[in-house]
Amino acid sequence: MSFIGKLLSGGEKLTKPCRPEETEPLPDREELLGKKREFLKKKIDQEFLFAKTNSRKNRRGALQALKRKRWYEKHLKNIDCAVKAMRSAHEHMEIVNKLNDVMKEITEEHDLTQDMTETLLSSAGFEVEFDEEELLAELQRLENSLDESVFNKDAAERRLPSSASPSQPAMTEEEDIEGDLERLRCWASAPS
Repeated sequence: MSFIGKLLSGGEKLTKPCRPEETEPLPDREELLGKKREFLKKKIDQEFLFAKTNSRKNRRGALQALKRKRWYEKHLKNIDCAVKAMRSAHEHMEIVNKLNDVMKEITEEHDLTQDMTETLLSSAGFEVEFDEEELLAELQRLENSLDESVFNKDAAERRLPSSASPSQPAMTEEEDIEGDLERLRCWASAPS
């Protein structure tokens, strides 16, 4: 097929889909369509001139020239539509690219904010994990540092039923332990 034949028929048909990196950039494609457009305008003028000069001598040739002129005008209109569509698609691609950039920035900011929130929560003690063995060792040191006589005296006072007031019955050993645990929980959850 000759170059003019390819130009007028819309070029060779693609047998495989194009990848973005294989497609021509928009300015190159527009330039090609602009050249096609100028070529078709010249052909339209030539056919019109041929039809005009042969309208009385060769009526059949003049009608054929007018048919070709209309065919060229139809293709010229298609090229104009293609250029508009390409420009519109290019504008939309820019909008989509900008939107993708904004979404990426939002995601990065969200990740940064999430990291900051986790850091603040962990430093405030809301999600701090303690080593159980360290806590038990500290509790043992605390018990060892207490004066044994104070500890024994305090335990003896709690067990004596005579020290209980008439309005409150004597505490059982389970209630005593529960009370100690409750005080310990309050002490541990108190802000430092």
